[in-house]
Amino acid sequence: MTLGGVLVPEAQLNEVSDVLEDLAKGFSKPDLHCSKLNHNQICALAREVSKLRILAFGVISLKSTLRGYRREIGYNDKHYYNKCAQYLLERLGLFMRRNCITEDDLSVVFEEGNFNYSALRTLISACRRNPIRPATKNLARVNPQSIMVRAKEDEPLLQLADLVAHSLYKLVDDSPRMYGLKETRYVDELRTRFFADKVTSKILGFGIYAVHNLEQIQPDLEVKQFLQNLNNS
Repeated sequence: MTLGGVLVPEAQLNEVSDVLEDLAKGFSKPDLHCSKLNHNQICALAREVSKLRILAFGVISLKSTLRGYRREIGYNDKHYYNKCAQYLLERLGLFMRRNCITEDDLSVVFEEGNFNYSALRTLISACRRNPIRPATKNLARVNPQSIMVRAKEDEPLLQLADLVAHSLYKLVDDSPRMYGLKETRYVDELRTRFFADKVTSKILGFGIYAVHNLEQIQPDLEVKQFLQNLNNS
C-alpha cells in the first residue's frame, strides 16, 4: 500500500487549485486523478506540481511484513489503512515540530472512501495519549478532530495526494504489466517537493517512510538505490 499527502499553505490554495484546473483543461480531462491519465500526462503533471509551493509526504508499506500486527487487527484492511495513515501523519507531525507549527494551524482532509475515519481519529487520539514509538510523538501536532473527509470531486487538492500516492506505487509495482521495469520518473519529477532533512537533503525517513525500514518493503536493487540516494536539492 502507498499513501500520499500534500501540505498546502492557506495563502496558496487558490493559486494551486487554478493550476490544477488549467492542467485538466489542457489534458481534456474532467480531473487529474492518475488512473485517468497516460504516462506522459502524469510526467507533465508531476513536473508542473514540482513548481508549486507545496510539500509532499508518502508512505510505502508491504502488508506481508507486518507479521503479528496482521493477526492483531484481524486481517482487517480498514485497520491496515488507518495504521498507514498514522505513519503518514507522523511524517507531517515531524515537519510541524521542526518548523514550530501548531495543531491549530492545520486542517487534514482525507479522500472519502470505504474506510473508517472515526476509527482513524480514535487511533490518533490513543497514539497521542500513549506514544509507544519515538515517531509517534510527532502526532502531538496533529489534532484528530481536525481530520475531515471529502469526496474527491469536492476537494480538487486531493488530486495532489493522489499523484504522490500513485508515484510511489508505480515505484514499487511488480505486477506482470510492468515487465520487470520500475517507474522512477514520477517520484524523480516530484523530488524537490518532498519533505527532506535540512542538512543532508535526503528524503527517505523524512518525506517518504518505508514501513518500518527499507528492507521490509523488499525493493529490488534499482529502487533501493534510488530511494537511498533520493534528495530534494
